[in-house]
Amino acid sequence: MPIKRELIYIDNKDETDRIARYYEQGDKLVVVFNGSSKEFAYSKNRAQIIKTGISNKNAFDVFNYLKNVADTAGIIGNESQNTLAKSYEGITTVPKECVLSDFLNGSLSKKRTNNTQNVIFPFGFNLSQLKAVDSAFNNNLSVIEGPPGTGKTQTILNIIANAVMNGQSVAVVSSNNSAVKNVYEKLEKAGLEFMAAVLGSNENKQAFIESQKALPDLSTVKLSSEEKEKLRLKTEELVTALAENLDKKNRLAQHRLEIENTKTEYRHFKDSYKSEIIKEVGLRRNLKAHSVLRFWLSIEKLVEKQKSIGFIKKLIYRTKYGVKDSSFYVNSYDEMILSLQLKYYPAKISELEKSIASLEASLEHFSFDTKMKEYTDATMKLFKASLYENFFNKKRETYSLPDLYYRSNQFITDYPVIMSTTYSLKRCLDKEILYDYVIIDEASQVDLATGALALSCAKRAVIVGDIKQLPNVVTDDLKFRTDVIFSTYKLKEAYRYSSNSLLSALLELFPEIPKTLLREHYRCHPKIIEFCNQKFYDNQLITLSEYTNNRQPLMVYKTTAGNHARQLINQRQIDVIRDEIIEKEQLTDTDLGIVTPYRNQTNALQHAFRGSTVKADTVDKFQGRENEVIILSTVDNEISEFTDNPNRLNVAVSRAQEQLILVVNGNESGNDGNIADLIQYIEYNNFSVIESEVNSVFDLLYKGYEKQRAKSIKKSGKVSEYDSENLMYGLIKEVLNTEPYLKYDVLMHFPIRNLIRDFSKLTEPEIKYAKNPLTHLDFIIYNKLGKVPVLGIEVDGFEFHKEGSTQSKRDRMKDEILNKYHFPILRFGTNESNEKGKLVGMLEEIQKVTKTI
Repeated sequence: MPIKRELIYIDNKDETDRIARYYEQGDKLVVVFNGSSKEFAYSKNRAQIIKTGISNKNAFDVFNYLKNVADTAGIIGNESQNTLAKSYEGITTVPKECVLSDFLNGSLSKKRTNNTQNVIFPFGFNLSQLKAVDSAFNNNLSVIEGPPGTGKTQTILNIIANAVMNGQSVAVVSSNNSAVKNVYEKLEKAGLEFMAAVLGSNENKQAFIESQKALPDLSTVKLSSEEKEKLRLKTEELVTALAENLDKKNRLAQHRLEIENTKTEYRHFKDSYKSEIIKEVGLRRNLKAHSVLRFWLSIEKLVEKQKSIGFIKKLIYRTKYGVKDSSFYVNSYDEMILSLQLKYYPAKISELEKSIASLEASLEHFSFDTKMKEYTDATMKLFKASLYENFFNKKRETYSLPDLYYRSNQFITDYPVIMSTTYSLKRCLDKEILYDYVIIDEASQVDLATGALALSCAKRAVIVGDIKQLPNVVTDDLKFRTDVIFSTYKLKEAYRYSSNSLLSALLELFPEIPKTLLREHYRCHPKIIEFCNQKFYDNQLITLSEYTNNRQPLMVYKTTAGNHARQLINQRQIDVIRDEIIEKEQLTDTDLGIVTPYRNQTNALQHAFRGSTVKADTVDKFQGRENEVIILSTVDNEISEFTDNPNRLNVAVSRAQEQLILVVNGNESGNDGNIADLIQYIEYNNFSVIESEVNSVFDLLYKGYEKQRAKSIKKSGKVSEYDSENLMYGLIKEVLNTEPYLKYDVLMHFPIRNLIRDFSKLTEPEIKYAKNPLTHLDFIIYNKLGKVPVLGIEVDGFEFHKEGSTQSKRDRMKDEILNKYHFPILRFGTNESNEKGKLVGMLEEIQKVTKTI
């Protein structure tokens, strides 16, 4: 039956199927019924044309495109027929209230009022989940971005609970059964599986029919009106107090991470200057870190004005900073600043320790865990009491397979939660059923054709996934065939099947779509997930997992150099894992998983570890799983683009709870790329960085310095007193906020003194110039993962830096110094143009060079 783009209602009855043709004539609607040539004219109060989700031509084109894709990409079932295409054939109309209408038309419906009162969280919550659930009930279409280990399932369970309490039906779907099974198992653990039906494939439906059970005895969860009101008031009080303390927990986690990072940088700083004798300055006890930075700035201003430290200044420094030892002033300005930099770290660590102790005491006084349990117990009682009222005095029907289609409305009253795969949802019950909600989990792995089919089944949708994890796989053959179909339509790129998952398509199609990032992470050791946080999530995650000393969280094993990989199998890496790593790291009785990019290596690993408890599989198959220890076998002699894929690496790293061990070939390779970033990150955090002619960038120190420096500038909101530097800073940040430069960051006014590790290459005049506190790079760009500096940038004012000037001579000396350490520098004249193009070109050149080292 062809799909209906418009519906004709006569006397409030849908007569579309009986009508051959129709047209409007003045204030009348003229219709011709099937099998007749006679025209009937109806007044507009008796007959109406009802628009559907595909009345618009563009929406109709998108639907036909997806239907054609389904014909090509459809899943072949046991009946040897294209079940996906058959499901599309069964769609006779797309009601405007169906969420698929938004997707086809490329426009979001208006935000709606939350019709779920007193939202509760019987499965627990954090601040991000609080926001995500609220957004789900306030919008027809919303996105929950769920990075690894951030409680996606918990959020889904809370949405289900509130929808069911409100008498609404929910379909929970994914591209694979394991994600749906995970939700069902959590319901089962809470004793709530009786309200859910796992359907989808014919096998699942038959299994459900054969295992139907009577309703459990719900009389034990019945509550009186007084009891419900008492619990409701209690939960309202608790949720407010818990939210306040959840903010404290988040701040506590951030402080713990900051103190660990500060200690790591402090150790690197001391290691860099261990050969220099620096007299430590004695300062007032409990001097704040920002005061130490202000002291540094004050010294720097004296250097700039070429002033000495007189009696008055010494008196000020004694009063303000507590400097009592006159020998401090015997040092050079360079040495004074260095001693203050060393003093900054203990001051910062002390501040963080006090803040951590205060937050811990506050949370302990509040008894956070006890209060959260009180809240979840109370809200679960309220939820189960509502189920009692819904199912009270109802006899659980026993359904046959045909009943799923012929008694669908009754079925979803008995089973308000339906679970399926995306491509089977349309065939679970009657094809005209519209669920109140569809929750699509692991949406980055859901293709457009099956994703749209799931959207056709519901009034509202919650899309759950992570664009930074692995997308759905499209073979080269399927890409070619679907791209041919796409080329016959004039559609937005977001609808291209071959390059978009449902999640990526929605984010591209609707930049303004309500979306919530689940920020709180609970799975991995903080040092492990911090790599993913810095590399992929722009430091937005808050790590609530605990620091443990059971194992070193990050390790790199490099095999001997050579071409060990053959046909995507690296036997040398397998031997190292089996014969060296497992014994040395005491992994024999550990929950161990080995992941690898390639199926061939997986097969070889599974053969090598047959009969053991070791789990080995491809990274793609491990998505959604976790182990205490993960070994990542990279296989490649030289890291390939496939292995280096950022989404694949993100998934691999975030499978590890306590320890991640990276196994790579020991061949010389470049220091650019995602695997290279991971190695740099591990080496930096393990203090095993290979010797370099330049220091690591001490970004925590200099970001603090930047903030204090900015406060001393009168022009509010600017980072420099020079407009040219402010403009350049904005340009650099703009470039670094785009792929593939997200791994870089920038610092202003970075001293040459802190860049060079060894001054032995320099002449005496060059050493004097390099150690001058005012000799700095206007900007330094560095790799955040390993704190490795990659590029210096100078902004040269036309008059101040013109040829023959004193500054031009200094510029040449600076260039010569940096050239001796093979450190690239890019100069921009204030009278030049195309700065962005030059910067991007230089960064591309740096990446090409480092990849081929």
